[in-house]
Amino acid sequence: MAKRNQKPEVRKAQREQAIRAAKEAKKAKQATKKSTPSTTKAPTKAAPKQKIMKPVKVSAPRVGGKR
Repeated sequence: MAKRNQKPEVRKAQREQAIRAAKEAKKAKQATKKSTPSTTKAPTKAAPKQKIMKPVKVSAPRVGGKR
């Protein structure tokens, strides 16, 4: 059934269920993420070199009006 044909109560319940499922998935992901990095720490990388900007060529002034 299309969303617009559903009763508001049904739509609200589906929305709450989806939000709850998303929150639980996020918590589970954070829990696994917390335990993994603490056991194995990667050595910190050196700061990346800054990019050298190329000089921008300034165009010569044009002679004449805009016609």
